[in-house]
Amino acid sequence: MTAERRLAAIETSLSPRQLVLRWLAEAHSFGDLEPYVASLLAQDPPVAPLDRLAREAAPGARTAMRGKRPELVEAAVRTALRETVFRFELVMRVNVTAHEVLEKEQLLDALFAAHLALLASEDEKGRAEPTYQERFATVSRLVAMRVGELAAAQGAREIVEGRYLDGHDALFPQSARAWDAQVQSTEDIADMAVRLAAIDGVPPAVPADPEALSRRTAELVADLVEPAKADALDKLGEGRQALGIAVSWLRPKFSVTPAPVPDTRSL
Repeated sequence: MTAERRLAAIETSLSPRQLVLRWLAEAHSFGDLEPYVASLLAQDPPVAPLDRLAREAAPGARTAMRGKRPELVEAAVRTALRETVFRFELVMRVNVTAHEVLEKEQLLDALFAAHLALLASEDEKGRAEPTYQERFATVSRLVAMRVGELAAAQGAREIVEGRYLDGHDALFPQSARAWDAQVQSTEDIADMAVRLAAIDGVPPAVPADPEALSRRTAELVADLVEPAKADALDKLGEGRQALGIAVSWLRPKFSVTPAPVPDTRSL
């Protein structure tokens, strides 16, 4: 068997997880999402990565089920498609969500830093105001909450990466560096708030409740996984199941009274 034929045989036997991880390594080699998308658009004709992954998932499933009954083979192909598309959608959701968080945190950092600077520059008369310590304590508490939120978001991302991507980073390298820098920035502002508050005798913010942090992490895991599942099923023409997953995910957020929804299958 030639090297080309051996390579083709290997590629047709890759699992959905392996296919997505191979694609992820290729995409990450561009450093960030924008240059990767630009590279796709530069192809003639452009090839959507999801289309390519879906085409590759089916032969792998058929190879694994060789000799089985046709209905079992088709069921395996359908499952492989679900798992492949889901993981692709999950990677994209992780990156989009991280970008949204980073944009918001950068604005909040500027706001909190400016507010702390104003409080620290208050003269003695201003510091004697009854609301001074209350305002300082509020800012300190809010900054501490942002530190906890970033920790929960990072924990959620690491959970889904371990569960569905064998622990590989879903974030593009440049986004991962930006995330680390943002965490450091927010922690620095929180530390500054603690130091300034101590100088003025303001009680420190109450430490984050580990159980609350764990619950928030679980919520953020669902916010990554459930929409990715729904999007995958919708793209595969399984709108009924996609709707069931979306409704089950959204209902607790709006405290909607439970109502019958279509049965769903996990990916």
